[in-house]
Amino acid sequence: MRGTKNSLRPYRSWLVVAAASVLVVALLLALALTSSVQDGLRRSLYPLNHEQTIRSASDEYGIESALVAAVIHTESEFDPDARSDQNAYGLMQIVPDTARNISRQSGIEGDYREPRVNIQMGVWYLDHLEDRYAGSERLMLAAYNSGEGTVDGWLQDESFNVRQDIPYPETASYVVDVRETRDAYAELYGSDLGRTD
Repeated sequence: MRGTKNSLRPYRSWLVVAAASVLVVALLLALALTSSVQDGLRRSLYPLNHEQTIRSASDEYGIESALVAAVIHTESEFDPDARSDQNAYGLMQIVPDTARNISRQSGIEGDYREPRVNIQMGVWYLDHLEDRYAGSERLMLAAYNSGEGTVDGWLQDESFNVRQDIPYPETASYVVDVRETRDAYAELYGSDLGRTD
C-alpha cells in the first residue's frame, strides 16, 4: 500500500499544477469579461453618434473630436431633437440668434436644427471662441455655455482668474463636466473618435 501511495505522488503534483493553471485561466477570462462588460457599460453611458460629421467638422476647424463629442453629450446627450428652455436646438444646443450670426460669419447654410448643420455650426463656434479667448479651453467652454458677453464682462475685472473665478455655478460645473466627458470619450474612442483612415 505504501508503494502505491508514493507512486501517486507525481500525479498529485501534476493535478495541483493543472488545477492551479485552470484557476488562473478562469480568473483571466473573468477579468477579460469584466473589462469587456465595463467597456460596454461605459460606451452606453458615453454614446457616440454622428462620428463622421464630428470628425469632418473637427478637422475643418481644428477642434479635438473628443471635445466636440463631449460638448454634444453635455448639451443634448446626442438627442438631435433636444430643445432647451432658452430655445436652444439640436445636438449642440444652438439658439436662433447665434445660428444666424454663425451662418453670416461662416457661410454655413442650412437648418441649424439638422444634425450635420448643427454640428458644423457648433464646431465653427467653438473654433471662433477658442480664437477669441487666445486658446483658453476654459474660457471657450464658459463662453459656449454662458455667452461671449458674459465672459467678456468677467475679463473686465483685472482680478478675474479663470481657473478659480467662474462666478456662475452652472457654467463652472459645465466646464468641468465637458472636460471630464472629453477625457472619457478620448479614453473610450480615442481623441479622434476611432479614425480608421
